[in-house]
Amino acid sequence: MRAVLRFLLYVFLSAIAVMGFGISSVLLVLYFFSAELPNHNSLKEYYPDLTSRVYLQNGSKLCEYADERRYFIPIDRIPDKLINAFVAVEDKNFFNHLGIDPRSIVRSAITNLKNIRSGKRPHGGSTITQQVARIFLIKTNEVSYLRKLKEAILSFRIENTLIKKQILELYLNQIYLGLGTYGVATAAKVYFDKTVNELTIAECSYLASLAKGASNYHPVRHKEKALTRRNWAIGRQLEDGYISQAEADQALKEDLKIVEHKKADLHAEYFAEEIRKELINKYPSESLNKKGLIVRCTLNPNLQECAYNSLRKCLENLDRGFGWRGPLAKIKIFGKDREEILDELKEIPLPKGAEAENLKKSVILSLKNETPKILTEDGHSGTLEKSDFLWTDRKLSIGDVVLSCTYNNKTFSLKQLPEVQGALIVIDVNSGRILAMQGGYSFYVSEFNRAVTAERQCGSVIKPFVYLTALDNGFAPNSIIDASPIEIDLGEKIGIWKPKNFGNKILDKTTLRLALVRSINTATVRIAQEVGIPKIARTAENFGIFEHMPRFFSYVLGAGETTLLKITTAYAMLANGGKRIHPTMIDYIQDRYGNVIFNADTRKVDNSIGFDAEFPPQLIDNREQIMNERSIYQVTSLLSRNPADFSGLSFSFKTGTSNKSRDTWCIGYTPDIAVGVFVGFDDHSRSLGEKAQGATIALPVLKEFISQAAKYLHPKPFRIPNGIHMRQIDMLTGDAPTKDTKNIITEAFKDEDDKEEGRRNILSEQSGEDIGIDNIEDEESNSPKMEKDMASTLLGIY
Repeated sequence: MRAVLRFLLYVFLSAIAVMGFGISSVLLVLYFFSAELPNHNSLKEYYPDLTSRVYLQNGSKLCEYADERRYFIPIDRIPDKLINAFVAVEDKNFFNHLGIDPRSIVRSAITNLKNIRSGKRPHGGSTITQQVARIFLIKTNEVSYLRKLKEAILSFRIENTLIKKQILELYLNQIYLGLGTYGVATAAKVYFDKTVNELTIAECSYLASLAKGASNYHPVRHKEKALTRRNWAIGRQLEDGYISQAEADQALKEDLKIVEHKKADLHAEYFAEEIRKELINKYPSESLNKKGLIVRCTLNPNLQECAYNSLRKCLENLDRGFGWRGPLAKIKIFGKDREEILDELKEIPLPKGAEAENLKKSVILSLKNETPKILTEDGHSGTLEKSDFLWTDRKLSIGDVVLSCTYNNKTFSLKQLPEVQGALIVIDVNSGRILAMQGGYSFYVSEFNRAVTAERQCGSVIKPFVYLTALDNGFAPNSIIDASPIEIDLGEKIGIWKPKNFGNKILDKTTLRLALVRSINTATVRIAQEVGIPKIARTAENFGIFEHMPRFFSYVLGAGETTLLKITTAYAMLANGGKRIHPTMIDYIQDRYGNVIFNADTRKVDNSIGFDAEFPPQLIDNREQIMNERSIYQVTSLLSRNPADFSGLSFSFKTGTSNKSRDTWCIGYTPDIAVGVFVGFDDHSRSLGEKAQGATIALPVLKEFISQAAKYLHPKPFRIPNGIHMRQIDMLTGDAPTKDTKNIITEAFKDEDDKEEGRRNILSEQSGEDIGIDNIEDEESNSPKMEKDMASTLLGIY
């Protein structure tokens, strides 16, 4: 009964307006209903929820975050043809009324009376101003005449507070237009991949037609209804004089086509997820999803694709080496027709991530001539590559359900998702900017980011920092190191620890260079004894490898656990000569107004010499020098390899293998970038194989990456710091070469090294067996995490 009375009063008030009793008298009556209405003055300070976007170096978009997908656009930048389309469709008298349209209200009231028993939703006759009141202030779609009265009152107030342009700006930026879009700028981009200024009259008309029930006029599912509604909108504009007959005819001929937004080709899911976590740590999720932040990230799309392709290629090859793990299931195909086989095939579940990897379930139909014929779940048939059959060791059989992907029109490739995992990361050595990050084989198979989160035993990749400490404490590249077997007494409860070399090789003496290159454990431990574990620990901590390194000998052989990101950042600081950097994924962040609210580059500009074109201002390098750059260059020289093996790039690297070959590493760098690779099973207890080493597992990944990325990199030599001179020596003995010396190498010496020749033999006065030069490239140490040595942590033995 109360609803009926409200309805009659609503009609009565409308009639008063139509009969000319004056707006002021109507407002007096309506004031009765204005108690506890929202404050309309809040619309003066409109802060719409905006989409936060992350952009790459090249300006393309990586990802975005939003509760409501919206790009704000000022009213002065919205073209008249788009404004006219909305006004013609939604509120033809918008520029003339004071918030409500009495004629429209009466017309709607009469229509509602006619439909009172039809069950149809009542017509409201809302103006654009009333819609603004509902969307911003009342915030409900409840079918209620009381709501309509509140809208009317608020509309009067809004019209007395804002000008028409301001009301349109609120409306056109806030309204929902389907497909998850809010506002005309977002809709123009999503539906047509255009800016609002690029829209045609037909496209403007379609967007305007979506204001009332966008889901009813979906451009694909309900295309006929959408075209009918759009054409009606074109007719309204013609009727109201906004467009000419010729423009209307042209618009009516135009088909309704929306763009298909293809999935981005860039495979950077691990990076995107990691940057999302970092942004949430900096700003509450509400700010990230509503405040319209503009984030410029560090990712280099070219290097990212190289990282993605090279890691996946090598992991697939490695996984195939472990053999075929068998089919997903088996189907009895004999006596069944094609449709029966397909029905049964569709019932078999896909492994996690297989669909995202575009892998199809397929069944083996025959094995004639060792060329398997298959039928895929989407009804295509063809053959597998013969090489695919051979790598399974001919273990396929008829009825096996396998995964396949398209190779060409009639040939398919057999796939199995690798169990072995890995990660690859690329860092700018001068700034710490993360240029590429691939945290596993596939983000869709496993979201766990092994580049950032996984802590694994680092093996011999720790050794350059042991030798760096030695070089910084009086050792020279040609120092003679005792590499004979060594025993360390760890106390009565622990016993004697006997570190061994890879392959249990027994050596006598070697130069410091060969001790590092061949990862000789016994020599490394003797260096640690001489230099002192505390000094080595401080080096590792200073380079950020460990937050606190326990003072145990096993740590100098790689028993400590760290992440790929940390160890690669440490190598990046070797590459830049010892300048401290902090890895970052974000260059800068702007707020919605373009103000920079975060900048990773904290350097200042020295403009003391003015802004003369001949002498431009210089950036002040405020990076901390964490160690002697001459000692660091000596390590770079010791680790350097033939540029011909790395696409002409100056390159230094070290491999590493943990105990029982559970973890393999390869970390390398040029003068510009550091590249880190980790390969291993997620299950820490699984070995990659008795003979697996970083040199055979991880190094091929790094070489594959460099071969793909070389075209994006610039060859240049490492900078030689002051106080370093290059001198030829006998690589095997460390002595000055003679006319009979065959193995001459140019070595980097500090100027003071020549004055400390006695230091060369401080660890061993014996003249033992020389080490040959066969296979000197990174013979792995196996870096044992000795149980006895680790037990010493309980006793506090240093």
